[in-house]
Amino acid sequence: MEAKKKNVPSVDFKHFFSRDNLPLLCLIFLGVFAVVAILVSILAFSINPVIACVMVILEAALAATLNRIPLWIHGLVFIAQIVCGIMASQVPFMLFMAFIYVFATVFLYVWANR
Repeated sequence: MEAKKKNVPSVDFKHFFSRDNLPLLCLIFLGVFAVVAILVSILAFSINPVIACVMVILEAALAATLNRIPLWIHGLVFIAQIVCGIMASQVPFMLFMAFIYVFATVFLYVWANR
């Protein structure tokens, strides 16, 4: 009696990490980073959960509205966010939010140029 092989679908990680799936990978990375930033902000920095979630949404909205501007203006926005964090005595929290902005901008750039 021969052992029958079951048709188990194989996972092709090489195809998943291909250039065709780059926008999806960027979106997954952005989502994971946003959740981690929210959790760290709540647990380590004692930020109100509503404020942390609203700030992540505002950062993504800011990146979406400033999608088609020159790169140097994105740098000014990043610096302005850090300065706001210094003024509010919340530098680590605003660093997380500034990186949410950067990753959202990169995701939108990759998605628009695929």
